[in-house]
Amino acid sequence: MILSIYHEIVKLTSQKKHYIMLLGFAFLMVLMVFLFRHIHEDLEKQSGEMVGQMPLMLRLMAPDPVKLCDGLMFSRFTGYILFWVVMPIFAFMFAGESIAGEQQDGTLKVYLSRGFSRTRLVIAKFISVSLIILFYSMVFAALTMLIGITFFGFSKMQISLFWGNPGDPSTMTTVGLVSAKRAIWAYFASALYASFALSSISSVSFMISVFVKRMSVAATGGMVFFFVSFILQIVFARYATEIEPFLITRVMDGYSQVYALENIDWSSIVKSFAVMCLYWSVCVTVPVVMLNVKEY
Repeated sequence: MILSIYHEIVKLTSQKKHYIMLLGFAFLMVLMVFLFRHIHEDLEKQSGEMVGQMPLMLRLMAPDPVKLCDGLMFSRFTGYILFWVVMPIFAFMFAGESIAGEQQDGTLKVYLSRGFSRTRLVIAKFISVSLIILFYSMVFAALTMLIGITFFGFSKMQISLFWGNPGDPSTMTTVGLVSAKRAIWAYFASALYASFALSSISSVSFMISVFVKRMSVAATGGMVFFFVSFILQIVFARYATEIEPFLITRVMDGYSQVYALENIDWSSIVKSFAVMCLYWSVCVTVPVVMLNVKEY
C-alpha cells in the first residue's frame, strides 16, 4: 500500500498543474501584500480616533493598534481567503485528475490489466490526493506567514479576530487580544484542519472521476457542488435547516472555530469531522464498488 501511495504521489506531482497552482499562490500573495499595505496606511491615519474609542483596558494593553496589524494578522487574513476560495479549486483539480485523468489517457486500463487490486488502487489514489493537499496547505500557510512578517513585522500581542460561521447569524464577529504564541498555534491548527476539510470537499470530484473520462468534468462537478452548497449555507440557511448540517461547506466551519483563538466551540468541530467522515466513506466506497464491477 505504501509503495502504491508513493507511485500515485509521483504521478500527481509530475503534472503541470502544480506550476499553475504555485503561480496562483504567488499572484494571491502579491495582491494581498498590496491590499494589506493600503489597509495599514488607512489604520495609521485613523489610529488616533481608534485609540479614543477603545476600552481603557484595551488601550493599556495595546496603546498603538497599528502595530497589531502585523505579519501574523496578514497571514490569518490571507489564509482565510486561501483556504476558502483558492485551495478548494486546486483540491478539486487533483481529485478529478486521480481516476478520470488516467481514463482520459488510457493508462488506467493498462494498469488494471496487470491484475492489481482495484480496491487498493482507489484507496491509494485518495490517500495520495489527501497527502498532497496536506502538504500544500501547510507549506502555503508557512510561506504566507513568512511573507507577512517580512513585509509587516511581528507583534507580541495579536488581535483575536473571528468572523463567524457562514450562514450562522448567532456567531458574530468578535475582537480581542491574545499572545503571538497563541495566534501562531491557532493559525497552523486552522491550516491543518483546513487540509482535512479540503480532502473531504475534494472527495466529491474523486467520486465523480470514476464515472467520467475527463478530469476537467470531474473537477468542475466538484466545484459546482461546492459553490451551490456555499450559496445554500449563506443565502438560504434558514430555509435549509434540515440539510444544512450535511452541506459540503459545513466542514469548513471548524476552520472558522479554530480561528476564534479562544472559546473554541469543540462541538462544532466534532460535527464537522462527522460530516467529513460521511463524505470520505461515501466518496471512496462508490469508486471502489464501481471500479470492481466496471469493465475497462
